[in-house]
Amino acid sequence: MATPMNYDDGEKVLLSTVLQYQSKLANVFLTPTQLIVETSFKPRSHDDTLDARLAPSSGPTTIVIDLKEVFAARPERRVSFKSTRFRFKGGQKPGLLSEEQSEGTNAFSLYQIKRVSKHRWRHKSALFVCRDYGTCQIWLNKIEEQLKNPEWKRPKRLLVFVNPYGGKKRAPKIFNDKVRPLFELAGIYSEVIITKRQYHARDVVYDYDLKTIDGLVCVGGDGTFSELLNGLLDRTNSEANIEQTFRHKPISPSIRIGIIPAGSTDAVVCSMVGNNDPVTSALQIVLGDSIGLDVTALYKKEEFLKYTLTMSSYGYYGDLLKDSENLRWMGPQRYTYSGAKAFFANRAYEGEVSFLLASEEDSHPRDHSVCYSGCEKCRQAGLKSQEAVTLRDVQSEIDNGASGDSGSPGSRAVKTMKDGWHRVKGRFCAINLATISCRCDLAPMGISSAAHLGDGCMDLILVQECSRLQYLHHLLRITDNKADQFDFEYVQVYRVKEFSFQPMNEPEDEDEGEGEEREGCGRRWRQHSRMKPKSDVNSVWNCDGELLEFPALYFQVHCQLVKMFGRGIEEQSKEVTISCPMCCGGYDSDK
Repeated sequence: MATPMNYDDGEKVLLSTVLQYQSKLANVFLTPTQLIVETSFKPRSHDDTLDARLAPSSGPTTIVIDLKEVFAARPERRVSFKSTRFRFKGGQKPGLLSEEQSEGTNAFSLYQIKRVSKHRWRHKSALFVCRDYGTCQIWLNKIEEQLKNPEWKRPKRLLVFVNPYGGKKRAPKIFNDKVRPLFELAGIYSEVIITKRQYHARDVVYDYDLKTIDGLVCVGGDGTFSELLNGLLDRTNSEANIEQTFRHKPISPSIRIGIIPAGSTDAVVCSMVGNNDPVTSALQIVLGDSIGLDVTALYKKEEFLKYTLTMSSYGYYGDLLKDSENLRWMGPQRYTYSGAKAFFANRAYEGEVSFLLASEEDSHPRDHSVCYSGCEKCRQAGLKSQEAVTLRDVQSEIDNGASGDSGSPGSRAVKTMKDGWHRVKGRFCAINLATISCRCDLAPMGISSAAHLGDGCMDLILVQECSRLQYLHHLLRITDNKADQFDFEYVQVYRVKEFSFQPMNEPEDEDEGEGEEREGCGRRWRQHSRMKPKSDVNSVWNCDGELLEFPALYFQVHCQLVKMFGRGIEEQSKEVTISCPMCCGGYDSDK
């Protein structure tokens, strides 16, 4: 991105010469992190530091290109160089060097990020023309060397899963038309697998040699990502000999995951990026930025089921998903139809909620502290999480001792309320547990706008039994990015670390005592976990868009368990395009 010059004093200059930049001659300086273009042509000294080469006061003709936002440098066709603008000694006449007379290129383009409206990214190019082929190759090689900075961790090989069935079934077209060209431009090799069935991506990840790639990418919706996430975490813990039992301590995979949105809601991407634009997501993968995301482990009667990352909901959203399962032929519109049916039904379900509150330093869901790129709360939480890993074995012994007298999460909450556990009984229209904000088109700020990506907490939203009109007021405020959807007496919200729900009328397990069947890297529960609620006594859980028909569940969040390709949502003030000379327009990819 071209910006007013801002560099560290004394940063070493790697290259400097006069180049033609957008039809103007300019002094161009390359440092390890920046490309500085000074269009006021003045001779410079041969000092090797930047502050000595550039005047202390740089005018409006000085432009800085941040190499961290440049993702490719490519040669271009030959361009005429304005050599007549140079002064030559001793009557020497301007002319072409032998390299200039060859067929080799004398120009190159830098492809860089450009920010547009609504958190979207595009890319543009800046053209530089050299006097000869040799100079051009020197600049290209040196710039490409800087772009390979190992600290930036940019991927070079990716395993890409494309789900042709999710959302509006546009994933293959999105990848081929918008994503693949960017990967190729950035020099990224991508092995593409078109998924053919459920759990296809999961099974491939379990057997693939992950050491040969730099990341996993899924082109699809939240369900595709959930499948990929569970397969990767199951494999990682299996290889580390960590048994996924009740309240286990999973370890983080070393490989990163990227998402190209092509689903119905794309809540994960919207919460990370601020939109569901596939070009923006692809560019963030190309740049190699990393961000840690919290992951929640889900249990049924102390038996591990799966990992979730967005929202788990009982009541309204559970009923909505259950009804929509038979309406897949409608596409994404089925959610609107089923949502209307669930709203008019206005069911409430009786049960007991137990939860362990987060500490005061973890803030509160109503403190309006939106999670942006470089979030300090997430950074501090990540540091604490890393420190806790070193004490994993000791903590495990403490946890086992504390839970020895309690057979279920509910009973533990009653006995240890002095340690932060709380219990709420009642009838609820909805119980929502958000690990991240869960933004989407219908909820621009999410189900909980102040939920953070990596603070190691969940936001628990309890909507007690109320009238249709009251619940409608709550739903409408979710769609308003300036309203407080929690400002009702029948809505309570808490920031929690662990959570459990026990219905007042729990169904019996069918075929109790039967084991599990493992297929690939995941678990497919066939008998031991097959439970069906009574018709209207209990609802079902909607966990990351997957239907779970057993109401008694236990949740525990793990801080920044998975690393994602991404930067986080940038604050609006950082997205304002800085005006620069007309000469830096270049190629615009905003199409």
